[in-house]
Amino acid sequence: MPQPIDSVVNTSATSRRKLIAGATGLLALAGLSACANEKTVQATTAKHVPAPKTSDDVLIELTEGNKRFVAGQVQRPNQDSHRRDEQAEHQSPFALVHGCVDSRVTPEMLFDQGIGDLFVTRTAGAVLDDTLVGSMEFAVSAPYSVPLLVILGHTACGAVTGTLKAMEANPEDPALPGEMDDFAKQIAPVARRQKVSGSGSEAVDQVVKANALAVARQLVERSAIISKAVEEKRTRIVPALYDLESGEVSWLEA
Repeated sequence: MPQPIDSVVNTSATSRRKLIAGATGLLALAGLSACANEKTVQATTAKHVPAPKTSDDVLIELTEGNKRFVAGQVQRPNQDSHRRDEQAEHQSPFALVHGCVDSRVTPEMLFDQGIGDLFVTRTAGAVLDDTLVGSMEFAVSAPYSVPLLVILGHTACGAVTGTLKAMEANPEDPALPGEMDDFAKQIAPVARRQKVSGSGSEAVDQVVKANALAVARQLVERSAIISKAVEEKRTRIVPALYDLESGEVSWLEA
């Protein structure tokens, strides 16, 4: 005998409710499993590294981090939520890296460091201005007193390339549009001292190296605070070159 319509509807609705409840339960279990897996991965990969204290130790730490980056074996230390919470009240950087604004040259990545490990300042061509020098003075002063300042140039630098092209067009008074002329005015004298010819890759990289060395010298000349820190061996300044193709950082003075 056929079932009443309302009985069929009620039975169908009940089945759908059971199906939905079952699916919801499975999704909840899947979510809990994914969450557990995520926590397991985080617990496995998270690495907390104590800060090096001396300039030599910092140089070793940055060198080892860069080697991991080059080899594709980064550890991403000090990058989990625990480190984030720990550093929220007080940061503890052990170095300042001053480099170029180039999007391919991110110090925390190429040195394989984490939250609170590095002060970072950046300008096109890694040149200096008063605000940047003040920021570096802040880094070498108490309570931070970082033992190492890195001046990081990189191969194929656009700011250096633009300056050399402007020098080709007008050797006596090279100029770039707008405020970009500020970095050209600082890079051009370095290029003249190198007596480079043209704006090819070799010329650019030669000037990049010379500029990193020049900026390191300028920093001591411009800042009595940094000069004193260097003289008292509380801080060390090391110029460096980052190779965009290999990922390797070469220390120009160590």
